[in-house]
Amino acid sequence: MTQKDISEAATDEAPAVATASAKASQVKPGGRKPATIGSSIVIHGDVAGEEDLVVDGTIEGTVNFKDNNLVVSENGRVTANINAKIIRVDGEVKGELHGSEQVVISPTGKVKGDIRAPRVVLEDGCSFKGSVDMEAEKAAGSDRATTPRLRPSTGRPVRPGRDAGESGTLRN
Repeated sequence: MTQKDISEAATDEAPAVATASAKASQVKPGGRKPATIGSSIVIHGDVAGEEDLVVDGTIEGTVNFKDNNLVVSENGRVTANINAKIIRVDGEVKGELHGSEQVVISPTGKVKGDIRAPRVVLEDGCSFKGSVDMEAEKAAGSDRATTPRLRPSTGRPVRPGRDAGESGTLRN
């Protein structure tokens, strides 16, 4: 088969497949399409990358797309901890989801695990079991610089029933 034959065969696919993946694989403004893990592909292990990803198959392990988006399509099954900028779940996910910007679970989405993101959208009809943490991320050393440390005005508090001078002596 030539490349032309393969291209023609790809355009003759069922419209339902094209419609399902068209929703999940939007072209980025830069003109680059996201990578896709096909429906027949099963990955056991760590998955990481520097581009957006659409999961139509199965992943078991960890998924790390820290600065990029991840879409688990309706056919997608992920049993992993996920770390990405924006996570959209249309299929099934079992594991922790950490979105640096947003996590969206669509009406067809099913999630069992904790979600941590500044913005979380649970659309009507979705299935979710876990906890949600929407606290904004803080830099490691930044809250000591912004939070004043309170110091007591006296050296030690005086307990009721004792004089201030007795606090340092031992009794027999």
